[in-house]
Amino acid sequence: MAKNNDLSKSSKKSKDKESGNRPAPLLRGLPGYRTRDNRSGYDPVDTRSEAAHTAGTLLQKIVTGSIRSPVYLLLLMVLGLVMITPLVLAILEIFNENQFAGSAWNAWMILVIAAIVGLAILFNSIRNLIKLVFR
Repeated sequence: MAKNNDLSKSSKKSKDKESGNRPAPLLRGLPGYRTRDNRSGYDPVDTRSEAAHTAGTLLQKIVTGSIRSPVYLLLLMVLGLVMITPLVLAILEIFNENQFAGSAWNAWMILVIAAIVGLAILFNSIRNLIKLVFR
């Protein structure tokens, strides 16, 4: 009897490993938490927590230089260039003496903030690319 019971336990363990039945993570936001057993996956709090965790992980990888996909790096470089372009065009217009209206500080602030974020994205994507090429 004991041998038969031990065999059934070991077969259950191997079936669990084969089917991928792992215990769901216990931290909200980790993938698999909102679709754990007896859950539909439609809870808006869990869905938003998982999206926030994914965004945070991506930002962490961008800043620390651990993105290794050339496709992601190319898309990040394009995003950085797109965010810098309006400021560059505005500066070119100033050099051509076509200045903004006298009270356009709000437009300048938005352009400067977008350009700073774009420069940061572009700088980090180039740094990630250098790490990818010369590792």
